[in-house]
Amino acid sequence: MKYIPGMDEGYANSLKNKLFGLLCEYEKGREWEKFLDSIIIELYGFEPEERTINYYTLFHKISSLRYLRYEYFRSTIFDCMSLLSKYGEVEDGIL
Repeated sequence: MKYIPGMDEGYANSLKNKLFGLLCEYEKGREWEKFLDSIIIELYGFEPEERTINYYTLFHKISSLRYLRYEYFRSTIFDCMSLLSKYGEVEDGIL
C-alpha cells in the first residue's frame, strides 16, 4: 500500500541502513541478535496483502542470519541489500 509517493523507496533505504548496521554490530561483537530481532519484528508488521515474493525472499534470508557463519552472514546481508536496491525495477515496490 502506497501512502506517500517515494515512501516505499524511502523505507527500502531505511531497511538497507538497518541491515548494514546489523553487519557492523556483528563484526564488532556487540549484541547483534537484538538488532536482528528488531528487524524481523518490523517485517512481521507487514499486512499479508502487502507481502510479495520479494518480501518472503527477504524475510527468510534475514531470518536465517542467526545460524550462519561469518562469511555467509556477510554475503546474505549484501544479498538482501541488493534485493532492496532493485526497488526501482519493481513496479509495485520491493515488499
